[in-house]
Amino acid sequence: MSERIDNVKQNLANGRQRLNDVLDKVGDRWETQVYSEGAAWTVRQLAIHLVITDKGHNNMVTGIAKGENTIPEDFDLERFNRRSVEKRAEMTLPEIRAALDSTAAERNAWLDTIEDATLDMQGRHGTLRILTIEQILGVVASHDRDHANDIAKVLNID
Repeated sequence: MSERIDNVKQNLANGRQRLNDVLDKVGDRWETQVYSEGAAWTVRQLAIHLVITDKGHNNMVTGIAKGENTIPEDFDLERFNRRSVEKRAEMTLPEIRAALDSTAAERNAWLDTIEDATLDMQGRHGTLRILTIEQILGVVASHDRDHANDIAKVLNID
């Protein structure tokens, strides 16, 4: 594996570690509201969102690597996020944690099979921006960190 792919994997691992560190400290506060605007998700709903987006990002980057257009031009990210969390509202905390572990392992296994040039392939992200696979994976790492920081702020977790 190349140094470039190692760096991508390390960035992803760092983002996921921050998320896991915060989730480990939630305790019995899973139903605490994190956001007051937009989706107004609780910690548990936000964790479900992270599961869904992690799986979606994995499908996105592997599809782009195969030359597929995985996100339609008229994709409504806000609607998708809202509805996908509603559809999985019954996910348990152990299921959420197991799913996050599984998607990270799947992504790392895939990264072990690609060449650096694959990271340069471009496709449409859910935000409708055209990004490289490497940029999308950077979004994944930031997504984990940003939402972890949002949870930490609301729950006073350092």
